[in-house]
Amino acid sequence: MAIRLLSGRGYDVIEIDNLECRTEIGFSQHEIGKKQKVVISMRLGCDVSQAGKSDDVNDSVNYRNVSKDVINYVESTSFNLVEKLATDVARICIALHKVPWIQVRVHKPHALRFSDSVGVLIERTANDFTDNVVHLSLGSNIEPRKNLKDAIALLKKKVLVLKVSSPFLTSPQLQADQPDFINMAVKILTEMAPTQLKAFISGIEMSLLRVRDPDNKNAPRTIDLDISLWGSEVLEYSVEEGSNHSLSNGHIKRKVPDPDILRFAHVAVPLAEISPNVKLPPSDNTLATVAMDITGRDDYLDTFSVVALFL
Repeated sequence: MAIRLLSGRGYDVIEIDNLECRTEIGFSQHEIGKKQKVVISMRLGCDVSQAGKSDDVNDSVNYRNVSKDVINYVESTSFNLVEKLATDVARICIALHKVPWIQVRVHKPHALRFSDSVGVLIERTANDFTDNVVHLSLGSNIEPRKNLKDAIALLKKKVLVLKVSSPFLTSPQLQADQPDFINMAVKILTEMAPTQLKAFISGIEMSLLRVRDPDNKNAPRTIDLDISLWGSEVLEYSVEEGSNHSLSNGHIKRKVPDPDILRFAHVAVPLAEISPNVKLPPSDNTLATVAMDITGRDDYLDTFSVVALFL
């Protein structure tokens, strides 16, 4: 397929053509639940002048990483429309790879009778989105496989789930006389503020019958969802739920980054698996370094057994 996309508003342009992915896309009865091929082309507006002098990929947009992020997201997500798929690709490139301008073309081969393909071409800038890159921690020890799968499915209804960690089997902390947990982490994009996101994930906990015992905060639970990292920010936000954090005006203050990242391996290890090079603010320590320090081992990913979740 010949690709002709316009250049971008005075930027230098990195071109990625005909990236092939397989994903569930479509709303017709014969399409639901079936993987189909989609073809994605991108024009990434940027400034490559420094890379042209230094010959260093760190001075440019790393198109290999862009492609990996796009493929990972598209192939792990289902869509009704190519318009949604194209918009999500634009959001990923702008939020994760700091591209100020992008064109995305998505084609769905053989989607229409008598036509080679049907597609959409969109153009977006950084001003079109207000996305935050957020890491969440998940845990469960009551029907954990079912509840973790359901929690991730419910997250996908309102946020872009970019990456999901392995499901790690971990021993309970602070109260040993209960079943083992399965702990995970997810990396998401959201335009919600911290209080809005917390309200959303608290709603997921309620829908999965999370019961909070005011007399035992370490009791077994169907699901636990916490905001662990909010980009590179250090912040506090108020919630109306049980917590160990300080009260202020009848509300409870939660801190981000979550202090439990530095306390518990079952929190640090899943986060380090999906984002090993992300720094834990306000320090310069990466999540991989934190996980190694807490576990006392370089091979921190082998600290816990990995169990089957998506059979």
